[in-house]
Amino acid sequence: MNILNLLTKEKRVAGVEISDRVIRIAYFRPRKKRLHLNKLEFPEHELILIEEPIGANIIKEGVVFDKVLLGKTLKDIWSRSKLSANYAIVSIPEDKVYSHIFSFPKTVNETHLVEAINLAIDFQLPLKKTDVYLGWENAGDSHTVNDVLISAIPKKIADGYIDALNSAGIKMLALESHIASIARSIKLKLGQATLFIKKSPDGSTIFILKDSMLRFSRTLPGNFINESALVTSEAERVKTSFESDKRIPVVEMPLTSSTIRDEYLEYPELNKDNPETQAKWLIALGAAIRGELPKGSDNHISLLPVGTAEAYAYQQTTTFIELIRNIMIGVSIFFLLTFFASYLLIFSLYQTANKSSNLSVSPVSPEMSQKQDWINKINLLTSASMSILSSTPSWDILLNEINSHVIDGIIISSFNSTSIGDQMSIVGTARDRSVLNEFKKSLQDSTYLTSVELPIANLEQKTDIPFSISFRLKDPSMLYYK
Repeated sequence: MNILNLLTKEKRVAGVEISDRVIRIAYFRPRKKRLHLNKLEFPEHELILIEEPIGANIIKEGVVFDKVLLGKTLKDIWSRSKLSANYAIVSIPEDKVYSHIFSFPKTVNETHLVEAINLAIDFQLPLKKTDVYLGWENAGDSHTVNDVLISAIPKKIADGYIDALNSAGIKMLALESHIASIARSIKLKLGQATLFIKKSPDGSTIFILKDSMLRFSRTLPGNFINESALVTSEAERVKTSFESDKRIPVVEMPLTSSTIRDEYLEYPELNKDNPETQAKWLIALGAAIRGELPKGSDNHISLLPVGTAEAYAYQQTTTFIELIRNIMIGVSIFFLLTFFASYLLIFSLYQTANKSSNLSVSPVSPEMSQKQDWINKINLLTSASMSILSSTPSWDILLNEINSHVIDGIIISSFNSTSIGDQMSIVGTARDRSVLNEFKKSLQDSTYLTSVELPIANLEQKTDIPFSISFRLKDPSMLYYK
């Protein structure tokens, strides 16, 4: 039985759309009971839709300019709306997100395909690989080629959103672009390529979707494209080029009059006569749909330092450590208060005894004997409790020490220890062998760890290298309460 599942909340995920002027949230909240109206049965979940305008100086061209204010705004929305969601899929403007389809021969096996993708990223990505967060996913089921969609975002851009969400206390599982969310929720004909124009105060984005997958996107900044005729002309050039290259027709469709997929129109909150009412919720709903995917089945691109599954595991572990820490602090405070109350009682009895010292000696009353016995029992309980606390290791000290030495490219999946004085180990994967060696040196520089050993294995593997590093504590008493 997994203790994390017992001590942490059920996974409930909200879809959050962050734009230059507005924040929208879509959340599938379980109903307390099924509703019936005019013989129609409502879904077992109700769809919560929240829309909140934000200041024009917070986000511009997809970049967060005021992380503090954005975090405060999100925290206020969460608190005011009383959302029971404890996780979020966040969708951000696509202005700074680079997306491109790379095609590889179908004959390439899975192992070589990963190597080919990494080579394509190294040589064709217009951004420096060390400066971006990136991800990729399969973009088609052609019989002749493997189409792979690769997306990347500068780290400093993504970190702005990550810091704002963290300050709001929102646990983020994935970060994606508006277009990725739209592709998941919009209603399209199967097998048909459709061109859209998405306009914002900072510019326009021309993109093509086919079978719920992004096939092309180009963002035109508002500083250069000020006339709608120029955007229309560029869209026509994109359409002609795509049709010529892919040899499939492209249909143009206004994004503002697009509708949501039929399976979600059963929610009365979306089943409106006005198409624009549906269209404005495409992004937030698409993010919420991703949040409803079963655990372990989310293979979509996430523009975070780790994948969606790893992000969920990290958030669970963080919540568990915080819970244990709060429990230990609460127990410590309880026994300290008990000890303090006992001290005050003894001091009061001592003062009373001094005031009565001029009286003649008399036998101790039964009431006084009972109080003395009660005080002795409290003192014994307090001593036993302090002894238990002093012999209970505080593992969060060690976990924080290890986490402080983790570098970019290292993902830790588990920590093993039989006892505090024996050898311990951490298991995970490294982006490549140079990163793994740097991580080993970082652990060796720790003032708390010793005997850091990294067995050499999997020499033929160049990337995503599994590892197991063992070590000991220089001073095991560091984990005990003093």
